[in-house]
Amino acid sequence: MNFTTKRFGIMLLTCMTIATSVQAAPSEATSAEPVATESSQEAAEQTATTASDQVPEYTFDDFIVTATRVAERLKNVPANVTVITAEDLKKRNVFSLREALQNEVGLYVKPTAETKDALSIRGFSSGNILVLYNGQQINTSFDSSVAWDSFPISDVERIEIVRGAGSSLYGGHAVAGVINIITKKPNPATGEVKTDLTLSTGSNNTWQRGIRIGGSANDKLSFSTGYEKRSTDGYAGYYSTASGSASGTASASVTLPKLSNGSYIIGGRGEKSKLSENYFIDLNYILDTSKTISYSYMHNNYQYSYNNPFTYAYDSNGNPIFGGTVLTQDNTYVTLKPSAYLGYVGERDQDLHRLKYEDTENKITVGLGLSDVTKEGYSSASSSANSINWTGSGTLALYPSKNYNLDAQKTWDFSRHTIVSGFSWIKEKMTYSSYELSHWRDWSTTGALTTQSEGSTNSWAIFTQDEYAVSDRWTMYTGLRLDQYNKEGGYCIVSSTRQDYPSAEFTELSPKIAFSYAQNDRTKYYASYGHSFNPPTIYKLYRRAGTSMSSIQANPDLKPETSNTFEIGMKQQMDQKTSLGVTVFRVKTEDKIAKATKNSVTAYYNMDSGMAKGIEFELKSKMTPTWSSYLNYTFESGENTSSGQTTRNWDIPKHLLHAGVEYSKNKINWLTDVQYVSERQSPDLSTGEYTSEDAFFVVNTSLNYKVNDQSTLQFGIQNLFNRKFYASEATSGRTYSLSMNYSL
Repeated sequence: MNFTTKRFGIMLLTCMTIATSVQAAPSEATSAEPVATESSQEAAEQTATTASDQVPEYTFDDFIVTATRVAERLKNVPANVTVITAEDLKKRNVFSLREALQNEVGLYVKPTAETKDALSIRGFSSGNILVLYNGQQINTSFDSSVAWDSFPISDVERIEIVRGAGSSLYGGHAVAGVINIITKKPNPATGEVKTDLTLSTGSNNTWQRGIRIGGSANDKLSFSTGYEKRSTDGYAGYYSTASGSASGTASASVTLPKLSNGSYIIGGRGEKSKLSENYFIDLNYILDTSKTISYSYMHNNYQYSYNNPFTYAYDSNGNPIFGGTVLTQDNTYVTLKPSAYLGYVGERDQDLHRLKYEDTENKITVGLGLSDVTKEGYSSASSSANSINWTGSGTLALYPSKNYNLDAQKTWDFSRHTIVSGFSWIKEKMTYSSYELSHWRDWSTTGALTTQSEGSTNSWAIFTQDEYAVSDRWTMYTGLRLDQYNKEGGYCIVSSTRQDYPSAEFTELSPKIAFSYAQNDRTKYYASYGHSFNPPTIYKLYRRAGTSMSSIQANPDLKPETSNTFEIGMKQQMDQKTSLGVTVFRVKTEDKIAKATKNSVTAYYNMDSGMAKGIEFELKSKMTPTWSSYLNYTFESGENTSSGQTTRNWDIPKHLLHAGVEYSKNKINWLTDVQYVSERQSPDLSTGEYTSEDAFFVVNTSLNYKVNDQSTLQFGIQNLFNRKFYASEATSGRTYSLSMNYSL
């Protein structure tokens, strides 16, 4: 644990001591972390028991906190929202958050994505989706991405997904939606200690091992703690390509796979192995009947590397060729470089702290948090790597970051109004450093510093939302948030020359208005407009890659991207067994940030605009006491405008379809899911080859058998029919998993 983490731990303990002694006066403000108010305490209790016999399995009667910052029934929220429970995750035996989200309406999870940018909603990637962990932002301060594989899946109690503009309550990044990952909390009322053990294995030497212990020390203090480790050897999905030339001197004649653009596949980096290790702890202390204070901590270490590189070039004796010039079957000459076969070695360490005080009687919460990415970076081989035996020089890029945050909120209930108001403070800091390595896989061989960039942002915000029951049928939601955003401390060092950048600031006002109409107890309609923004990331503001004309330069003058979202929708409880939801949306974005060269300077600029629109449809049904099913479909399209030219946004899949059926009886639970995603590339590009974004249809299935009250066996198959397709890289094909869960 470094000095900053220790210092923050002292801050947390100090805050805990103060909160315990003063019991937080009602006039104090409270946390922006979504927490149920006193009037919704019963709702929050029902949230934990939605699997009871009194609530049909597929209804909108579940509760969600993230959408309005107070617990509210899904059917009453004027937005397209989803709740994924721990039971849902257990049935599907998912290994990561990416897998947990892949079947939800409107969400596209790229099959070959790894730690970052794996997810998109309504055409927006992770940087435009605010992701919270127990109410605390986990979008990195470096580039706003989300390390999806860095969080323990066994500790997740529920995942709340709110689609649409959320800046009126949450500020920056909440353009396409908000995803809140809520962990399991200890319950002092049980008076017992419970231990859960998980052991899973699967294809590609994949393993998951976990233990979680939770219970109460006395009638006031409860705890939970655990450890989870996931690892895999991975599969070979990344290939290396090279172009041919008309002349040269060849050492051998070879036959290489050829792409439609004329380039050749020369081999690949091999399997991408991954390791994710977590340990976590939650403490909850009851001060009195209405006041609690809690502290949570999570540490993650994530590592990846490529292993066993391979080549398609062989000499006449069958020996592999990784360097030199070869003559192809088309009589063209291709130069092979060992560095083309050598992938990255990456590592990430993160400490996540969260301290929360809650007063349900006065409807006040206060939260203090720190996301400390103490290490993040990767190394790669230089073009002068001399052989495939892993020797040679390289470079190391490190970009640790920190996010400090303080949030507060208070709720007032009047006869027809529910008002939520609060404030937040966020400070983010990033340092980017590039070093020479004498051995590219060994980070201890660090040499000279080549470039360094640093910068920070500091923002304050106040917000308020009024939920006004106009009549028995009509409800109006109005929200407004004011963010003041300061960019400061920016500098870069290139070739020992330092350049400082002036501080700057901007102010963003994010309004939202929504109407909800209840035709009857079963059918609700809603319409909304919301303004949202996404601030420029620190690395786009201040990172400078070098002095050459082609090197990316810093641009501290970047403004935030702004979006306006319109949507209308309907939610219907057709009967006690079937629910239906339909949403139509349109998002217009201005000042999109893109890399370009202007006046011979390559940097990121506010230069583009964009539009996305679509329809989201979802149907769930409990057909019989043993059979249930779901179907969701999304049609969406988008376009980008740059320099007066408008083109289709091919990153958006036009069609997304998910469907599934579940059978549960006695000790057996069986699920089968299907997923269809349309192509994500122009029709004039070739499909079915490396770098293409193919349409795909896959089937996944899992079988759960409850051996006894303490143990459950699970068997799963992903991509049951072994479909072969590309999502830029090659996909893995069919995989298997076998798990056992044991509780005592």
